[in-house]
Amino acid sequence: MAKSTSGFKNKRRGGYRKPANNIQTSGKQGGSSSGSPQFIEVDVDRLSYDGKGIARFNGRACFIPDALPGEKVKAQITAANNKRVEAKLIKVLEASTERVTPQCPVYEECGGCDLQHMSHQSQIAHKQTVVEQLLLRGTDLEQVSWHEPIVSENQGYGYRRKIRLACYYDASCQVLKVGFRAARSKKIVPVSDCAIVTNEMKALLKAVYGLVEQLHQDVTKTSVLRQFAHIECVADQDSQSVCFRLLERLPEPVESIVSQWAETNELNLWFRVGNEPLTLKRGMESVSCLKDGVKLAYSPEDFLQVNAGVNDNLVQRVMEVLNIQASDRVLDLFSGLGNFTLSSAKRAKRVKAVEAIDVMVEKSLDNARLNQLENVDAEVQDLFDEAALQWLDDSCDCLILDPPRAGAELISQHVGRTKARRIAYVSCNPQSLARDSQWILQQGYQLDSLTLLDMFPQTSHIETLAVFTK
Repeated sequence: MAKSTSGFKNKRRGGYRKPANNIQTSGKQGGSSSGSPQFIEVDVDRLSYDGKGIARFNGRACFIPDALPGEKVKAQITAANNKRVEAKLIKVLEASTERVTPQCPVYEECGGCDLQHMSHQSQIAHKQTVVEQLLLRGTDLEQVSWHEPIVSENQGYGYRRKIRLACYYDASCQVLKVGFRAARSKKIVPVSDCAIVTNEMKALLKAVYGLVEQLHQDVTKTSVLRQFAHIECVADQDSQSVCFRLLERLPEPVESIVSQWAETNELNLWFRVGNEPLTLKRGMESVSCLKDGVKLAYSPEDFLQVNAGVNDNLVQRVMEVLNIQASDRVLDLFSGLGNFTLSSAKRAKRVKAVEAIDVMVEKSLDNARLNQLENVDAEVQDLFDEAALQWLDDSCDCLILDPPRAGAELISQHVGRTKARRIAYVSCNPQSLARDSQWILQQGYQLDSLTLLDMFPQTSHIETLAVFTK
């Protein structure tokens, strides 16, 4: 489960993630301690787990975002300590055959993507290598078996159906700026035509920027424009929704402008003012339809996999590998809106869904009713608390785990109590997957297969399906 549901937050461009191990920045311009920049020419031999090029410089590993293995590059040192160097790419002197031209015109500025310079096939191969290396290093396994990856169409472009736009009123130029955050920065990059969003989202983006322009023309009080904090956008094939996150309630005339805009564009309109509950102003909840006929209702703030195509194929793959029988009981942990719960319930005798967020539990039950499924039970439980272990004593035939980046260590340590014959573990962090896999293996399970999920192409984010059997 990818837990960043909107906006793009996994960028590594134009700087460095400041480590805690005494890395020192060098000078005002990222050069020597005297302030002058230090440039180096190095050969890149491999990639880090997060897609940075790694070279050797003066006996130390040098990490360079945007550089690829096999390339000779000119880079500028931005930080260094006795063990490692951080640098930014200045020029590619000898390019890799895997280097491609990014399709996004603001790729160098926007904080959304960090691998558009690498061919799509190379991205998939790199991510698969990362998962395999971590698993072989973190477990007793000597080899792993891979299924064909579930790949995004269109070479990894045009897939994202959900985004979050940041808003900031710049008093210096009296402009409400709307866009994506730059890498490790509060700077907002306007992106009216994003290369990785769906065609429906492109149309919605155009409409949002049209509204912003209208607000600049019709709203004279700058204090009103300061109230916009974020704009959540979701665009499925059949419906589009927008949620405005506001610091304070808009004056009635301004709210009327926004409502009329939503009416004209046939949008579901939501507001969240401060800490007040989410409010539907126009339209209804959106509904996403999966291949097997399951309908999933959601609001713009709900967790929803942003890549509809890959998610749909993932759900079907999980159903296939679990081979759920009509007499089976399924336990779905970290169940969310019911992404796996509902398809399981169409096949199983009974499904128990457990989720920490009470609103999600309520919505999963609503979705069960929407699909006329009467064999779903859903409970609220913090699955990082030992009280969660009670669910493992309620024996099941199939277990589904879809945890956040922290993984499911507590559950994995005691997973044998479920007596499940098959486990499907959907991971958004290969490091926590490797750790949890070792716990699962120690309880008599075997790692049957791995599937690389191309959920976030053009970024270094990695999703994997691991299937365990007993």
